[in-house]
Amino acid sequence: MIIKHIVELETIINEDSQEPTARVILSMPEDVRNSFFQVSGTEMIADLLQKVNVNEGCTWAELRVAQPK
Repeated sequence: MIIKHIVELETIINEDSQEPTARVILSMPEDVRNSFFQVSGTEMIADLLQKVNVNEGCTWAELRVAQPK
């Protein structure tokens, strides 16, 4: 049995920032920016789940990032 969890993450970019990374992100079209952060957010959560080893000692269930269909 797979139980789906829906979690919404937000990245808030400081629009007054002069950092090169912020300027690049703010110059992206909105759809590209949203797609970029969707992928990077998913990868970040998957990485954290592994680093923390959230499933260690749990024999009845596994928490993981869903694979795209």
